[in-house]
Amino acid sequence: MITRIISALVMAPLALAALWFGFPYFELMVGVVGVLAAWEWLRLIGSNGPQPQQIVWLIVGLLYILVPCVILIWLRDIDSQGRQIIIWLFSVIWATDIGAYFSGRTFGGPKLAPIISPNKTWAGFFGGLIFACVTGLVLNIYAEPSFATAEIIIACAGLSIIGQFGDLLESWVKRRFEVKDSGALIPGHGGVLDRIDAILLATPVTGLIVLFYEIGEVPWK
Repeated sequence: MITRIISALVMAPLALAALWFGFPYFELMVGVVGVLAAWEWLRLIGSNGPQPQQIVWLIVGLLYILVPCVILIWLRDIDSQGRQIIIWLFSVIWATDIGAYFSGRTFGGPKLAPIISPNKTWAGFFGGLIFACVTGLVLNIYAEPSFATAEIIIACAGLSIIGQFGDLLESWVKRRFEVKDSGALIPGHGGVLDRIDAILLATPVTGLIVLFYEIGEVPWK
């Protein structure tokens, strides 16, 4: 627990500093994290020797990592709002993780997906959801422009659910290949993939939200 907290206290400020200062620090951070995640994915799918459809797993995994990395860089480059959007994304996902962890440990109860991830509970799921929405509402007070309360709650709830599904998805892949952690690069957290699994799925959803509200220019124009 102590190791996990210390690792988070080191990583979060570094990520936020890179985000705040932007080019080239943010792009460098995303690139390094993406390469490390891809390396872990290659090790993961090759952990038990040659597997059926391994080339499919390779392609899917690289897209699973590459697409969110590209979207993150695009989001950061959106004029005056890019930094604000990614702060919202990171904060909602981190709030989900924190809320789920402490709610699950405090209340316990029925398991969310016992076959895939035995430690996750419904109490943790809803705790993460509530904490994400509260965090989003607080951030919305300082946002420019701010959004309607209902819009923020729906967006934060959706992002939180997608993020938790991303966590379960990576757990399922690890079980498929009989691996406990994707790596051991981050003390208390496992590998890079273990730390960013929620963000990998939540980032494309954030991109869709940005397109829906027509914030900034689409990257293909």
